[in-house]
Parts: sequence; structure tokens; C-alpha cells
Amino acid sequence: MPFPFSHVSDLLQRLEDNRLARSGVRTNASLIYEWFRAHRALLARDDHASAPLLSALLPEKRTDRVYFIREKKLQTIIGRALGLGRSRIAELGRWTNPAAGVDLAECVEGILRQTPNPGDNPVTVEEIDQLLHRIAAACRFSSPAVRGSAGNQPADQELSIGSLYQRVSARDAKWLTRLILKNYEPLVLDLRVVCSGYHPLLPAILKVQDDLAVAGRILDSLKRGDAATETDLAEHLKPALGVKVGRQTWLKGRSIKHCLSMLQGRFSCEEKMDGEYCQIHIDLSKGHNCIQIFSKSGKDSTKDRFALHDSIRKSLQLGQPSCPLKQSCILEGELVVYSDKDHKVLDFHKIRKHVSRSGSFLGTDQDSPPHPWEHLMIVYYDVLMVDQESLLAVQHSKRFQRLKDLITLIPGRSSIVKREVLDCTRSSARSDLRRAFAKCITARGEGLVLKADDPYFDFATQQRPYRCCAIKLKKESIGHFGEIGDFAVVGARFDPTKARTYTNIRNLKWTHFYLGCLENKEEVQRFGKQPQFVVTNVVELNAVQLASFVSAVNPESVLPEDNTAIRLRIEPGIDGGKRPSLIFPTPPVFDLRCFSFDKEGNTGFWSPRFPTVAKIHTDRTYHDTISFSELQDMANREREMPPPDDSQELLRWIAALEQSDRCKGMNVPSQSTTISSSPTSAGAHTPQSPRCSLLPGNQAARQARSPQPQPQKPAPKPATRTPLAAHPPGSRPLAEVAPSLLAGAAKIKEGAAQIKEGRKRLLELGPSSHVEEAERSKIRRRSPSRGAYASFSSSLSPDTAKQPNTAKQPIAAGQADATGMLNSSRDTVDGLVQCGASLIRRVGTAAAGDLGVVDDGLDGGREKVPSGHVLVSNDTDNDTNGSGHTNGLGNGNSNKHDNNNSSANKPNKQPPTCRLLGTACKIQDYSFLLAPCIADYPWVTDDMLRGHGVTQFLRDPREWANSAAADHPNRHGHNQTQSNKPTPQTKIILVDRRRVHATKTFLRSVEAARLHNPRTGKREWVPVYDWHVLGALCEEERKMGNIGGASRQSAMGRLEVGNAAGVWRRFWVGLA
Repeated sequence: MPFPFSHVSDLLQRLEDNRLARSGVRTNASLIYEWFRAHRALLARDDHASAPLLSALLPEKRTDRVYFIREKKLQTIIGRALGLGRSRIAELGRWTNPAAGVDLAECVEGILRQTPNPGDNPVTVEEIDQLLHRIAAACRFSSPAVRGSAGNQPADQELSIGSLYQRVSARDAKWLTRLILKNYEPLVLDLRVVCSGYHPLLPAILKVQDDLAVAGRILDSLKRGDAATETDLAEHLKPALGVKVGRQTWLKGRSIKHCLSMLQGRFSCEEKMDGEYCQIHIDLSKGHNCIQIFSKSGKDSTKDRFALHDSIRKSLQLGQPSCPLKQSCILEGELVVYSDKDHKVLDFHKIRKHVSRSGSFLGTDQDSPPHPWEHLMIVYYDVLMVDQESLLAVQHSKRFQRLKDLITLIPGRSSIVKREVLDCTRSSARSDLRRAFAKCITARGEGLVLKADDPYFDFATQQRPYRCCAIKLKKESIGHFGEIGDFAVVGARFDPTKARTYTNIRNLKWTHFYLGCLENKEEVQRFGKQPQFVVTNVVELNAVQLASFVSAVNPESVLPEDNTAIRLRIEPGIDGGKRPSLIFPTPPVFDLRCFSFDKEGNTGFWSPRFPTVAKIHTDRTYHDTISFSELQDMANREREMPPPDDSQELLRWIAALEQSDRCKGMNVPSQSTTISSSPTSAGAHTPQSPRCSLLPGNQAARQARSPQPQPQKPAPKPATRTPLAAHPPGSRPLAEVAPSLLAGAAKIKEGAAQIKEGRKRLLELGPSSHVEEAERSKIRRRSPSRGAYASFSSSLSPDTAKQPNTAKQPIAAGQADATGMLNSSRDTVDGLVQCGASLIRRVGTAAAGDLGVVDDGLDGGREKVPSGHVLVSNDTDNDTNGSGHTNGLGNGNSNKHDNNNSSANKPNKQPPTCRLLGTACKIQDYSFLLAPCIADYPWVTDDMLRGHGVTQFLRDPREWANSAAADHPNRHGHNQTQSNKPTPQTKIILVDRRRVHATKTFLRSVEAARLHNPRTGKREWVPVYDWHVLGALCEEERKMGNIGGASRQSAMGRLEVGNAAGVWRRFWVGLA
């Protein structure tokens, strides 16, 4: 019985209304199941055909049908069928105007609402299916099976489409238009939900026989039969020759750790080939024409891949007595191009010269002709059926063994994928996989495919997660390894269908953005000539990015014919021949990431492959973007092979991958424009910049293999910046840094006990007679229960609290020695390593109470001290800041007392130096800028910095912007005294990277200051580190006390900020 199309429109309209509803929203699955239940009686009839209804609900699954009808052509057909005049044709064409905010389907609906059709002859699903099948049969891009069913048909089937529009209602016309265009977006029907709602067996049948028409016929035969036995069902759940088998579920690995979490037991680690998927069906009963090849989309591409047939015949010894097959087989493999001259597999773009598309070679206008030494090659990796025996339920290891028994290896013609077997249960599984992945990267492979030793499909209703799945692991999927740099956005166009997916953005004018690279960058920068861009890619933004772009950037745009500001070179292969509808005279800047480089058809140059937008920059101009020549150099370096004996690159990638496992993955790239990239890339193929093989690097830096930039060297052009996370390898990008525990609960308890013991031991030495009052010693620890900082402090006795305020006094030598003993005590290392050995310099003479845990409330590090608690400084002078307040924790009375006595009692003394290394310490020559969240930490300013001999630091980056301020920084919290040491030359910024939001805000102010090198006038990039590096430096300096000679000199080098293997490297945050 025919199924009315209006029923299908009911479902689609309900789903769209539900998507737009503000309240009472239901799941799509519940609406779909409810709809199927309502029409179950009609669907269960013996005369109901399943395929037409499934094709109407899932039009994108009919890849065998190509109608060759798009919006403009369909608009003409509808206009003629409805007999529209000029004004109404203009109304029908409103979808081309971005301001209208409608697509062609909504325009048709509006026309028919004004003049509705009579409803006496409803359209059925079967009618629509037959008409579309006839149209597809006349198109040469449809599958051979569809084209073979054409028969004797009228010359112009498109006229029949018009007859449908004369019978449908306004609502049905909207959905009929989207059905013909094969696009219901933004409405997306879940394939599994629709199939399971129609019939419980349909999802399993489609797995094995991935063809809606075939699956529909199977369901109809089961419906007309008496009762489906288990044997009948098993017969349909086995591969059939001539029908493509569905593919396994493919997952994307985000890191080594993530991949292993989805695997169990032994798994196969295979090389991922950069080619085209082939599913090969061999039916020996057909004689010489026994080969049938399906593409990834399900199309029959046997004739298009005719050049591969000879390699398949020889690899299976077809027609030979030694052929291992008796009847048939189904194989999976990858089609690649092999060069006998270079003895290697060639790049992906070479395939289009050897493989036609429905008889036409597309995108080859600017390619060189096929060379005689190039030919197609097949790389097999799985077998699904042998001689009518289904292997879908067989474990992967056994299937692979059967594959090796079938295939004859022919160099350059046929091979089996390279692989190694690893075991998740082994303790070395992570390092084994990491090394295998690093080998793949250094060999310039595309990536790895990980397959557990599972069946190809598992039809059980209950199964463990990720079972029977293949995992793709590419380096570009890990962290920020794929970011390549900044591109100019030179234009955009509007797609009304795509615009419907952005529901909350008003007055949308663009959906697709054209990216370009400057072809005359040097002339533009030096002489101010008119910019000339080469358009390389077209990208789309997600809803969040597009909303930010519209609100924060919203660039001025002009029509292409009115553009006089920039010149564009757009090759025919860009965006399928489409052109931008608007040009941006002042192009904004996108930070791009990609998977590799490729030569798109009809372009002739390298461009990013599968590009996505990582960041939208509002503070950069097109002068900072990558030039076209730099992009080509970047792509060429990416393809260069390392020397055969270069084991250092392998080790560097292993280290980079190991570091990336320690960081949490980020699903959505940060849109912050303050997380700047590094100006000095480590060079090609080195993991110092996670995507360094994609970046034009400094040659000297490439040779030095330095993961960190030299802070005071002039910054190279921003176009060569690597991402923030790129320096050093595996270090966390700022947007990904989340608050992390510094120690577990057990460590904190243990640390508290150790500090207690250390304090008791110190008090037993006896207080100095010069010390009259004490300050609480604080150890910064991470509270595991609250995710906040906690302070371990000692409580003063009530009697001490009643004593009057007295001035700070210097700590006696004996007391300092005792403090040094306490600091060097191995019992307190766990508690003191993060804050530095000199943290507990202040020792109280009052009786010590029990240690307590006090939450500082994250209020900037300044803790309120009750009245009566007097602070003791280890310095003879009482330094004050400009406001007259001490930089310590004292109350107002003590501040006043200090101010009155600071001038009278201050003795003349030499400038402070490092307590451990003295004048040999390089840190005292650095100029520090402190983030506000740590500038008031006494243990940072008074303990750690002063302990290294640093008595001056900055709070405001604008003071650096002035050259005089840069040479003579303002000193906060310290008196300005004459010093004989040289003016600090190396600028360093210290932040607390666990406070992500505060750090981002502070770095924005640094970006706004636009620091420039006073000697060169170029943009100056200052390295940013976490403040905990000060504690690590103390530990290194303490270890150096027991060594001397050449070993000491080598250890001293580790303390320098520019040392690639130094202490600073572990605390790298980025550049600002």
C-alpha cells in the first residue's frame, strides 16, 4: 500500500519544531519511535515496500544515486512548474540574499502558502522514489546498477519534478525540496535510531549489507515469510558478493593514554596508509570479470579503478592453478600510488591522475601527466569472507593470518600492511606504543591504526565499550601538534543551508571564509604596496567561533566588484569553483591547524589539508600572517625525510609524546588571543614545536634543537610562530592548564608531620637573643579536598599575642644556620621543594603550638595577621614600597614603626646576593614582572626572589614599555639603593599557571603593552614561567654545594634561562 509523503513531512516538521522549541523539548529518538508506533499497522502490511520510505528518511545514504540538481537548477524547475511571474520568481530567489535568512525550501513554502495547491491528489513516497531513481539513472555519476536500470524513459525527467510541486502542500513542498537536495540540515536523523525504529534487525543487516535498497528487500522478504527462523536470520547476517559490507566504527585517539584506555589485551598496531579505501569482491564464477571494487562511500568504482585490477589478479593468482581461492572472497585494502623510480609510496594527490571519477579525471588541469614509473598499488589489511565462509565473527589475529595465506606479495604492486602486536596488560605497553608512534612520525607516516583482537562485528546486545572498533592515531590529533600559524581571511560567502545550523546568530552574512597568504609580503611591509593574496583554503566556523567573530571582529566588507584594497588570486580548484560574495579590505586573522599538506585539484600549490580554525585573533593584522612562500617551504619541509641515522629525532618525539600524556586533552581550541605563539620555531621535524614539521623555522634554531627561545633576541616574523604549547615539547598550553593537585592527601599529611618534626628540631637548637618576635612559616600545599591552597602555620601562644609590637630584627647567624639545617633536612624536602629551601627563614621564639591548616581563600596571597603578631625580617633594613607599607604581613602599627626607624637605623651594606651561590647566581641579573596574583606573595617576593639576590621587580608591563623603565625598573616593596651589578637585561614574567583566568587576564595586559626592543624596534617577546621555578632553582643550587670543577660549570648552565635542558624548561608557560 502506498505511503503518503505527508506522513514523512509530519515527522520531519515535528523534529524541526522540537529543535527550535524553548521549552518542553523532547529527544529526537522519542519522537521517531513514537512516529513509527503510530504508523506500525501501515508499515507491517505485506504490500508495503521498505526501501522507498527508508530512502525518504535517509536520503544521504543513497550514494548510488546522483541527481545532478542543485539549488539554482531546482529553483528554475519549480518556477516553471508553478507558472510564477517575475515578482514571484524574485521572491522565490530570496534564498540568495543573506539578509533574508531563508533557504530555497522555505521560499517554496512561502510561495505555496500564498497560492496553495488543491489537495485532492496527495503525493506518495513510492512516487517520489521512482521519479528520483529515473533521474539518477540518467546521470553518469550514479552507480552502474542504477544506470543499468534506466530502460526507455522520457528525455527530460526533470519535468516530472514540476508535476510533484503542483500537487504537494506548502509544508510538504519544503521537505520535498530538501529531499531532492539530499540535505535536511540542520535537522539530522540518527541512522541507528531510524533503523531500529523501523525494524529491530535493520541495524544489524545494514552492518553486513550496507545498501538501503538491498536491506529493504531483505526486510520485505522476512515480512512476507511465515516466520523468520534463526537460520534465515543468520543467512542475512553474512556478507554477500556484490553488496558492500559496512565498515567498523572508527574512533580518533587523542593521546597514547587515551588509546590504551579504549583497548584491552593484545592489539594490532598497523601503519595507516594515505590512500583511498577499497573493498574488493572476488567472484570466480564470473570468469575474467570477477573483480568488483567498492569505494568508502559505497559506490561501485570497479571501472574507475581499472588500473588496479592487474595488481589484484597477480596478488591472488587469479586464473592460475596455484590460486588459493575456490569460489570467492572479500578483502579490504588501501589504494596508493607507487614510484618505481623513488621506491616509495607517493603523496595522496597523485592518485587523481591514475583514478577517474565516472570516467572523468577531475582536478588534474595543473598536474603533470602520469609518469611511466608511477602505478597503482594495493595494500591489504583485512579479509571478511573466504569461499562463502564469513569471517566477521573471527578474531582479528586469525583474520590477519588468513589474509597472509591468501596474498602473494609483489614489490610495488601488492603488499600487506606493516604491523606489530602489542599487549595492554604489559607494564611497558605505553612506552611500546609511544615508540612505535614516534617511529611512524619520523618515517613521515600518516599515523597508526590500532585494532584490538576482536571480531569485525559483534551482534551481541550487550558488549563492552569500544569493542570491534578501529582507532586512528595521528600526531595532529594530540594537543596542539597540528597548529601551523596565522592566515588572513580575505573574503567570505553565504550558504543559506549552512546558515540554518547557526540558530542563535542574528544578521548572519557569512558561513564560509576564504583564507589567503600574502604573495608580496616583503613589499607590503617595506614599501606599503597593495597586498596580493593567494587563496589557499575555505573554512567554516563552529557556532561559538562564529558568534565571537560576529560580535568581536565583524570586519568591513565590500562586493568583489567594489574591491580596490587587496588583490586576490583564486585558482579554479578552490571551493569547487565557488567565489566569495564579499571581500574584506582589512583581512582579519585566523590561527589554523591541519592534518598535513596536500595539493588540491586544479591549484598547483601546497595547502593545509583538512584545515580547522584554532583561534580568532583580534589584535593581529594580515602583516603578521604566513606568506605564500613560507607556506610552501613549510609543506616541503614536512615531506623531507630525516637522515637514516638520525636517532635524536626519534628520541625527541618519544619525549614529546610522553609529555603530552601528562596533559589533559582539549576538545575545543581556546579562542583567547593572548595565548601567543613562540617566535622561534625549533625547526622542521623536531618535536620542540609539536607541529614543528609544519612550521618555517629558523635554521640556526633547527641546528641548535633548542626548545625555548632566547628571551632577548629579536623576534622573527609572527608568521613563523609556533603555538604556545610548542615550547618546550609537550608543555601544557595555557588554555589547557587546569588546577592540578601538587600532592595527594597522604603526601599532605606526611608533609605536615615532617614540618612539625623539623620545627621541633629547630626549636631545640635554641632561639637567638636578637629575635624577639616571630612570623608564621607557611608552606604552600594543595588541598585535595577543596582544590584550593592551604597554609600550614604555627600558632603563637596567648602570651605572645599580648606583647607589644616591636621592630623587625635580623636573624642571628646561629639561627640562620639552624634554618639552613632545617632547609637541607631530607625530612622536609617534600614539604619545601615547591617553595624553596629558604622558605622557613623566620623562626619564632614563642612556644610553638600544633600545626594548623588555614585556607587562604585565594585572595591574592596576602594573609591577615592578628594584632600582636610581629614580623621578623632576615634583613637589616626595613624596606617599604611607595605607599609606605611594608611588603610583609604586618599590621598598620608595625608598618608605622618600621617607617619611623628605617632611615635612622639602616646600616650601609653591600647589595644582597644569592644565599647559596653568591654573585655567581645569574638570577639576580634578570628583570622580573610578577602577575598580580603572586606579586603580593611574601614567600615569592621576600623569600624566594630575595633569596636569589633579586631586590626589584615590576607589577605593570607598561613600565617595561618605556625604555628608561626597562633599564631601571620600579622597585615595589624595596628601597631603591645603588648597586654595582649590571642592569638586568633578561626579562622574565612569573605567573601562577594554576589560576588560569587570572593568568589570561594578566597576559592580555602584557599583549596590550606591545613591548618593543629599544635597540631593534621590533616586537619583543618575553618568556613566561610558573613561579614554582624559583623553588626548583633553590634545590639545584643546594645540590651544587657538593660538586666542583667541570661538573659545577655544567650544573651552572642548567640554571640559565636559555638552557634547553635546564631547570626553567619544566615550568615553561609561553611567550607574551
